[in-house]
Amino acid sequence: MINAVEKRRLKGKTILVVDDEEAVRKVIKAYLSELEVNVVCAESVARARYCLKGFNIDVILSDIAMPGGETGIDLLSWCRREHILAPFILVSGYISPDDVRFALSRGVQHVIHKPFKKRQLIEAVLSSFAVSDSYSNLVNSYIKEIELNQQLFMAAIDGFAAAIGARDGYTLHHSEQVADFAVLLSRRIGLDEKNIQTARIAGKLHDIGKIGVPESILMKKELLTASEFDVMKNHPAKAAEILGSLPSLAAVIDGARHHHERFDGSGYPDGLKGDSIPLMGRILAICDAFSAMITERPYRPAILPENAREEIRLNSSTQFDPQLVNAFLSIPEIAEA
Repeated sequence: MINAVEKRRLKGKTILVVDDEEAVRKVIKAYLSELEVNVVCAESVARARYCLKGFNIDVILSDIAMPGGETGIDLLSWCRREHILAPFILVSGYISPDDVRFALSRGVQHVIHKPFKKRQLIEAVLSSFAVSDSYSNLVNSYIKEIELNQQLFMAAIDGFAAAIGARDGYTLHHSEQVADFAVLLSRRIGLDEKNIQTARIAGKLHDIGKIGVPESILMKKELLTASEFDVMKNHPAKAAEILGSLPSLAAVIDGARHHHERFDGSGYPDGLKGDSIPLMGRILAICDAFSAMITERPYRPAILPENAREEIRLNSSTQFDPQLVNAFLSIPEIAEA
């Protein structure tokens, strides 16, 4: 039996149960009723992603093998890429040693084999909630520390941005503009203030890797040759390398590294495709391209905002995330520019 103190601790907590079998979902939900927590159910990985965007989930409990080509391991990978760090429990009739190693490397708390007993499930969930509480306390302390040092922190970010502009005035202006657009888009899609601030920083720093590009290439007035373009293409990876010493900027690093990935998988440096591109990378890809088009460059004039909007629209689903394109083009400051 769960005591009254434990029940009070769990009040208002939510667990996501992901399993393609309705009977299994019902059994798990019945078992968890003893904890008096909120239970949200999903029959697929796609539905689970939807739930994770719409609910504040404290613990995830997922089957591995499910129809549709996506597994619980895929869901775990997506969560970590999207910086969803809720404790994760895997449930399966069979799990390979390689999957176990991967799951543990991504912070999975428990792997439960079917068929499982009620007590086994509840104990795993309770210990995961304890991890969740501990993580929440850690995050709250971290946020308070950041808030206390916000002015110093932003001064350091501005210093990074100035280091870019010292070599190339265009890049400094462009980075400030991308940061502004990234804030507008992040706010439009409903990100919280912490992630909006992350988008601002990512916009300012996304091109910091250009510090490693020779000025003869950076300032060239003609189109780059194939070999010169190969050098230029190194700047996202270089940015991630420069920022890699700041683990607190993980999402910023994602944005800097992946702002030249393409939604169809033909971008660089890693050739990521679709939702496998981190969200911050997908946001910056649109903001970076729009800013570049409406700004004069050494090798070409600026184009009108309405033409830039049309280019963004035409490249939806190929270069850019189509949902983010729709959101971006609906921003009043963009639509009316």
